[in-house]
Amino acid sequence: MPHDPSGPPTLPRSQWRTHARFPRQTLLLQGHASFRRTSQALIDSAARGASGSSIGWMFRAWKGAMHSHEHYEESKLYPYLEARWGLSMAPAQAGHELLSEREADVLANLRTESLEHALRAHDAVLQAHLDLEEELVIPALLALEPHEFEDYIHSDIRGLLQRMAG
Repeated sequence: MPHDPSGPPTLPRSQWRTHARFPRQTLLLQGHASFRRTSQALIDSAARGASGSSIGWMFRAWKGAMHSHEHYEESKLYPYLEARWGLSMAPAQAGHELLSEREADVLANLRTESLEHALRAHDAVLQAHLDLEEELVIPALLALEPHEFEDYIHSDIRGLLQRMAG
C-alpha cells in the first residue's frame, strides 16, 4: 500500500486502550513499560547507595536491550511508518541520539557522587522520548488494518517498501 495522502492518523492517548486493535497492534508499549520500570529501579538503587559497579552492570545490560529495540525501530518501524503514513520520525531518532548522550554521562559518573543525578537526567530524556514516540507510533499502528499489521510483522523492510512502492 502506498503512502496515505490523508496524512498520519491521530488518536488521543485516552482512546488507545478502547480501540478494537489494542493491544494486539501496540506491542511496543510493553517494551516501553519495561524500560520505564528499569530506569526507576536504577534511580532507586542509586538513591539507596548501591555501588556504581552494580548499577553499571545493570545499566549496561539494560542499555544493550534498549539498543536492540532502537535498532529495530530505526531499521524497520520508522522507515515503514514514514513510507506508509508520511510520518516524520526525525524527532524520535533525535531522542535516540540524546539518550546516547545521557548514557555516556551515566557511564562517566558510575564512581562519582553525581550518579543518581546522571540517572535522573537519563530518565527525564527517556520519559520524554517514549511519550513522543508513542504519540507518533501508536495511532499509526492502530490505524493499520489487521492484515496490514500482520504483513508488517512478518515481512522484512525491503519487501514492505517494495510492495508499497509498486
